[in-house]
Amino acid sequence: MPHVALCLAASMDGRIAEAVGGAPAFTSAYDRRKLFRLRAEADLLLVGAGTVRHEKLAPLVRDAELVNQRVAAGRPQHPAVAIVSRSLDLPWQARYFTAAKQRLFVLTERADPDTRALARERNVTLLEAGDDDLFTFGLAALAELGFAHVLAEGGGTLVHALLARDLVDRFYLTLAPLTLGRDTPPLVNGPRLEPAVSFDLHHVNQVGSELHLEYHRR
Repeated sequence: MPHVALCLAASMDGRIAEAVGGAPAFTSAYDRRKLFRLRAEADLLLVGAGTVRHEKLAPLVRDAELVNQRVAAGRPQHPAVAIVSRSLDLPWQARYFTAAKQRLFVLTERADPDTRALARERNVTLLEAGDDDLFTFGLAALAELGFAHVLAEGGGTLVHALLARDLVDRFYLTLAPLTLGRDTPPLVNGPRLEPAVSFDLHHVNQVGSELHLEYHRR
């Protein structure tokens, strides 16, 4: 299995965006630079289908110096992206797919012939789990393709799925100094985790009123 890291920002009450499907707009420039650095270190970015439906473009390393460092090391400018989608209800005609600057994968259970043809047309690789667990199958398949370091960016349903399967090796959490209330997307969106998933705190960095926390698998 690949090494899997989570990177998310949350409000003080554990909310990750101001609206469903939105990206967090409440963190600092330092936090955004940290995200780009973690993207640059990754081989592949793992995202949920809900995030894709609300984003205009696939996630990029939006830092020229980091991009140049990747290229100098013989790596693509941007990490590949794998989208988790059971329904395959994705915006296939949007620029997320038509203007992508990196390899795209979709992890799903089963695809019909029309969707397979559409994916080929968009130069998207479908990884179909069939009756196997979607997440363990998908990550193992990606590891076999050479993607050793995966960065997952959410949303909350994806975070819950990874934690429930004990697939997270490292958790980068930015705690922002505000509260958003219950009608906003939670950090972990799903039923109670049994057993609870525990991490050890490895590093803390305070930047202004933000806390940047790094946890490692216990």
